[in-house]
Amino acid sequence: MASTLKGSILVTGANGGLGSAFVAKFVSSPEAQQYLGLFTVRNNNTAHALKAIIDKAPVDIKIEVLQFDLGSLEAVRTVAADINERVTNGTLEPIRVLILNAVYQDASAAALKPGAFTKEGFEMAFGANYLANFVFVLDILQSVDKEHGRIVFVSSWTHDSYDPQNDTPPIYKGEEFKTMFTSAEALSRGIEYTDDGWASGMRRYGASKLLGVMWMYEVQRRLNSDPVLSNISILSMDPGAMGGTGITKRSPLFIRFITGWLIPLFQHVAVWLSPNGFLRPTWKSAQDLMLASFDENYLGKHPKAVYLNGSVNAESSAESRDEEKQKQLWTESVKLAMIRDGETALKNWK
Repeated sequence: MASTLKGSILVTGANGGLGSAFVAKFVSSPEAQQYLGLFTVRNNNTAHALKAIIDKAPVDIKIEVLQFDLGSLEAVRTVAADINERVTNGTLEPIRVLILNAVYQDASAAALKPGAFTKEGFEMAFGANYLANFVFVLDILQSVDKEHGRIVFVSSWTHDSYDPQNDTPPIYKGEEFKTMFTSAEALSRGIEYTDDGWASGMRRYGASKLLGVMWMYEVQRRLNSDPVLSNISILSMDPGAMGGTGITKRSPLFIRFITGWLIPLFQHVAVWLSPNGFLRPTWKSAQDLMLASFDENYLGKHPKAVYLNGSVNAESSAESRDEEKQKQLWTESVKLAMIRDGETALKNWK
């Protein structure tokens, strides 16, 4: 019997605060009747938030959970190959939406020096938040819906060193921190600092988000010129500051108190006063991810290289829009990831 589904929705980091909120929003939406939900987690045994949502989901929707380790490019390539094989043989519908949500952040007091590295030896924020996504998207493009496919990168205001939201507490205070990208190779090793552990970790995190936005512009240009993949759209979305997500678990106690207790107290009122302001509950950002994934009224049918601040179009940082830096990043990323001939469906990948 032929499948009645229109495609698949693939979400990485589906057990996290925003990821699980999106899953909750998705499974209760009309889209859940039309698309298979393919949700990835780092460890199936500890994905309790996701499991609780799935257990309460309507019984007639289709859901799969995959284990996915962004700390290993070998694992990334294996998952992509498995998905490609299933789409090719017809046991999985093409990817209608891919949401790159999984994230690593270490902003502890000890983070003056990078403390974690991927299997290949890359600094973890660079490797998991950026390079793994770079490889995964290139590898999985053949399985993305060629007419309506969207890829959504979850960004952050920390990608912009001039954004005043980074001033309290200060992350980029000092001119030496304003230029975030000089080379991918330098960021891949992990930059050491001498001033403050929390700010140091946040700079690495912010840099990884900057790379994702720069990549969005560059890969969209290359897709636009591709004879088969030109209708695929790449977007970035800043979800704002969401309390209670657990992303700051490797941060000082004071930061954990703010994000775990204070922000949740105020975010529901704050989002009512300013829907796309600094503070937003996860349900609001999950709603915005649904818009980025499916909306055609506000975004149009093919929202290419669109940067969203919540639910509204916005302008990404000046550095992220530097075309020369975008091209440099692409060239270095291809080399660092060791992309091979035949690995990607994108024609103009070199």
